Amino acid sequence: MAKKTRNPLAQALGLVFQTMRDKMGGISSSDVAASLGLAASHYRMIEAGSAILQPARAVKVVQAFDTIEFVPLCQVLVSIQILDSAKHSIDDMRTALALLSEANPPLSLVLKKFDPLWETISAGQSSDVARRIAAEGIINELESFLTTEPVSFTAEQMDNFMTPTYQYPISGQLYSKIGDILQGVAPFYLDTILQLIDNLKGITPRVTPDELAKWEANHKGRISHIIGVIRRPEVLLDVNVFDYGFLWEENFEKMFIVYRDQPKGQAESVHRQIAERLRKRFDSERLRYERELKTFHKILNEKLMIRHGKPSTSQIDEILLYRDVRMNNLWFYIMTSGYVVPFIDNARIDSEPGSLYGTSLAYNETCEKLVNIRKICSDLGFKV
Repeated sequence: MAKKTRNPLAQALGLVFQTMRDKMGGISSSDVAASLGLAASHYRMIEAGSAILQPARAVKVVQAFDTIEFVPLCQVLVSIQILDSAKHSIDDMRTALALLSEANPPLSLVLKKFDPLWETISAGQSSDVARRIAAEGIINELESFLTTEPVSFTAEQMDNFMTPTYQYPISGQLYSKIGDILQGVAPFYLDTILQLIDNLKGITPRVTPDELAKWEANHKGRISHIIGVIRRPEVLLDVNVFDYGFLWEENFEKMFIVYRDQPKGQAESVHRQIAERLRKRFDSERLRYERELKTFHKILNEKLMIRHGKPSTSQIDEILLYRDVRMNNLWFYIMTSGYVVPFIDNARIDSEPGSLYGTSLAYNETCEKLVNIRKICSDLGFKV
């Protein structure tokens, strides 16, 4: 194989980094290089796919690109290392990619998109490969994988979400699955990952409501369910921030919301208020929302479910505690891949920007809160 042939997964990761830099306000490659402790020229080679990023840099990458999740990044970096060891022939690279797809089903959604590229890769023109990577949607798919926290539900688990006898997966099962994924990986890489995980403990992700709204907009085509537990329902009424556009996405199925406190002096249902405000907004931009207006009432009635959790206020208070800190909103995004992405924040209608705080939950915290939410939703008559 010609020396100019590049690792296609490394090239795709470099293109993702370029895309994410643009989304972060166009910060320079030199700035990112400095935050990673690399020479600017070496980092530019990583973005070009002519050099690979070592797993030991994973923590610094998570800190530099604050939407990237640690475990998916490690899986991609180790996959790049494995694929790089097979670069001496196209057939070996294809075989390695197929084995990686079998070992890690969520990542396989990304890896299978390389199937149409092998003829272009074989020709060895890196610029042509980059164009094909973009054309096949690999950049978006890989970015979505890297920014989705790896807590997962199977389709059967999601279908049984409200079943009283359903038990959520425990952390031991998660570690077992990670062990299955990493079987056969060189011990050097496994040891590096374990060291990085130890280093990452204690680093809590910070997510503002605005960042959450942007994340939701960027991933709305990959969300199947949203479950929300909130203190006051007024936060739902700002349809300029949350336009509920995900409700019309083909893959989206249901949004369940439980709120604790009834709005003062408002007898009208929260669902009706959202419908009226959203309809008014869509009507004001009729050309943009023509598709949504055609099925407006049908979609809102079928996909948006809101309940007052009056009988369960103490349970809601418990759910909205984050490490003994009182929070106001908890959101679970169930992705089409099966991953669960949780966010919790203290936002209110009258919040000052400097007082806003939000974060994402750890795996065990996610499972514990989902157990309690399932009971509340079941008591309120939510049906999946």
